[in-house]
Amino acid sequence: MRRWGIAFIPLALAASAARAQTMLDQEQRLIEIHSLLIALQPGNAPGAYRSGELSLGLEIIVIPPIDGTTGGKRQITASDQTPVFPRPRLAIGLPAPEDFRAFIGLAYIPPIKINEVSSHQGALEAGLAWDRGGALSAGIRGYVVVARSESPVTEPTTRDTLDTVDFGADLGAGYRFDFGPGSVTPFASVGVSRISGEFHVTSDNSVLNSTTTNPGIIAGVRLLSKLGLEGVAELVVFPGRLVHPSFSLAWVFDLSSKH
Repeated sequence: MRRWGIAFIPLALAASAARAQTMLDQEQRLIEIHSLLIALQPGNAPGAYRSGELSLGLEIIVIPPIDGTTGGKRQITASDQTPVFPRPRLAIGLPAPEDFRAFIGLAYIPPIKINEVSSHQGALEAGLAWDRGGALSAGIRGYVVVARSESPVTEPTTRDTLDTVDFGADLGAGYRFDFGPGSVTPFASVGVSRISGEFHVTSDNSVLNSTTTNPGIIAGVRLLSKLGLEGVAELVVFPGRLVHPSFSLAWVFDLSSKH
């Protein structure tokens, strides 16, 4: 038994070494986390907008603490620069078959530098939901995001660049509770995001790439007043990679209304 135990030690050490993260693994992890941070999550319950309804809003994405350790060096991460970043979003309800609701949405951040950081990104989303006019709705949504972020990462005096292409889809459901001033709709969804990030290091002109497929779970609640003011709180979970909340405030109105 002792000989078997001694023989097992090198195998255990080899397995442990195989699981250990290299510096490249850690760099790719940071690319993945920062790319997932800008993924365009649902931001609302399925079937939220009737045909002709327009939503003009601002989403606030909360940046959780990100460990920038790579090898023996600690790199600057998004959480070192700012705790949140804003993203304007627009959505409009489209004509759809009976018992269904459809929408298309846009999001855009201009390349404005704040605290030595800029994130120029554009996103497009579209969805279709089953909604028979009752409390329950369920739907599918797809999206794509293209972004370029510039910030000091490897050194405080540099401006390194992360180019990201992110696309995904999710299935969601919500249940609306109506009351006097408006409604409350808890919702949840599950989905998958395919991200491709390319990180350019300014100091030595090197390039690192990371392409991954990440499952996601989202839970949130929508509050809509009869005056058209909409608030949404959402928790986004990419298991093993990223957990962060986001909040949005929007004005919803009917373009076809004559009032």
